[in-house]
Amino acid sequence: MDTDPTPAPASRPPVLPHVLRLDLLGDDEPLRQARRFVRLQAEQLGLEDAADDAVQVTAELLGGLGAGSSPTVLRVGEAAGALVVGVDVRFADGRTRPVLSGHTRDLLRQLSGETGWSPTDGGAQLWCRVP
Repeated sequence: MDTDPTPAPASRPPVLPHVLRLDLLGDDEPLRQARRFVRLQAEQLGLEDAADDAVQVTAELLGGLGAGSSPTVLRVGEAAGALVVGVDVRFADGRTRPVLSGHTRDLLRQLSGETGWSPTDGGAQLWCRVP
């Protein structure tokens, strides 16, 4: 049984030819805004069937990182017919990798065809591909 609460690192998130970005800094209600943004982008990309799962993935990525993590940017795009949701996170507690709750990790595995993360300066970029 896998007890490591961190997703496996991936070398790079999928290359997205077109990506829309939402800045989350300074937002009083980033989760509500992020959910609306993801649903709207899924519809505009013609991927409405993936919208519900992508909204749930977004909520888990934003809410499952715990204290000491601050989501800064949400990215949504399309790659090979799938919706890709990415979250840039800054770590305020000196961490060098994301730590997800077991519940979050399990949901991400169930809802996405692929998930991973890449280190960034002072944080990480987490992403999920929702078929």
